[in-house]
Amino acid sequence: MEMGGVPVGRRNLFSERRRAFLGIAGAGVALLMALALDGVFAGAMGQVTVYIDRSGADAFVSQRGVRTMHMSSSAVPIATVDRVRALPGVRWADPILYDAGALMAGDKRELTYLIGYVPGHRGGPAALVAGRQPGPGEIVIDKEAAATLGVGVGGRVTTLDRGWRVSGLTTGMTNIVNSVSYLRFADFAAARALTGIASYVLVGVRAPVDTVIPRIEGSTGLTAETRQAFAAQERRAIKDMSADLLKIMTLAALIMGLAVIGLTLYAATLSRLREIGVMKALGASKARLSGIVLAQAAWTVGAALLLAVVLAEGLGWILGRASATLPLVVEWPSVFRLGIGAAVLGAFGALTPLIKVWRVDPVTVFRR
Repeated sequence: MEMGGVPVGRRNLFSERRRAFLGIAGAGVALLMALALDGVFAGAMGQVTVYIDRSGADAFVSQRGVRTMHMSSSAVPIATVDRVRALPGVRWADPILYDAGALMAGDKRELTYLIGYVPGHRGGPAALVAGRQPGPGEIVIDKEAAATLGVGVGGRVTTLDRGWRVSGLTTGMTNIVNSVSYLRFADFAAARALTGIASYVLVGVRAPVDTVIPRIEGSTGLTAETRQAFAAQERRAIKDMSADLLKIMTLAALIMGLAVIGLTLYAATLSRLREIGVMKALGASKARLSGIVLAQAAWTVGAALLLAVVLAEGLGWILGRASATLPLVVEWPSVFRLGIGAAVLGAFGALTPLIKVWRVDPVTVFRR
């Protein structure tokens, strides 16, 4: 809102710079909380499917109706592997066993996805940073999990109710929820007393994967999905489990932002009631006076949102340098959603100052 070329709303807001900057900083920190929650969640979602994403498979075959690994149980006849390998367009097919469990060393514990694979075939660790592939009675674990447990190559951990020697370390397979560990398929089957079954079959194709999927399902009666679709289902399942908590925490942060923005606008309006009275005495309409308050709200929200984005990017950089297991990814759709929410906050925060402005009596103001 401008009068005679003077941006009155901005001038009123920043007439007392210390108060304005404190208000913007408070609102920015509140918005940062909401943006950081979204950022950590987005970073975590990118990590929970890291095994699927790095598997090298074009498709995943599972028990009919099973479309995820997390909180799922899948049993596939091992004979399915040869049947899938024989299909037109299939380049390779390898079985894995899967279970969710925990690694233990002394009194330390780390949740993990356990993957049983056939050495020399797909499904195992994409790369090792130390040691070698697992032999009988051995396991490969992520280096972050190894650091948490205080073990290294040659150390021992307990899982599946057995002790295992750590033969190698991989990397990038630990997130804020758990890690991924690798055993030999035969060892995994023996520990779980499994015979003739796999959990999933990983498939590589030489033809368009969308043409191979129907062949697999028609030949086996099982469920087959592309790697991308399988990963998306996995992320969706985990997201659905934590969505309510995320919404509650984000709402709390936005309510804090509303309170700070409202107080900032109210204080800026009170400090300029005399000037508002003069404008009203000179014939300024309610619409013009409302525009001044809304301009203050727009400047407050815009500056606070910009501050929140800058702080979130900085926090993401710091967390990325400090720990690979707690990424913070600022996504522009999240910034856009927060901007809409912040605009609504600004509108609500401006209500009380607007009522105050509308009720200003110029005579009363000049008597103060």
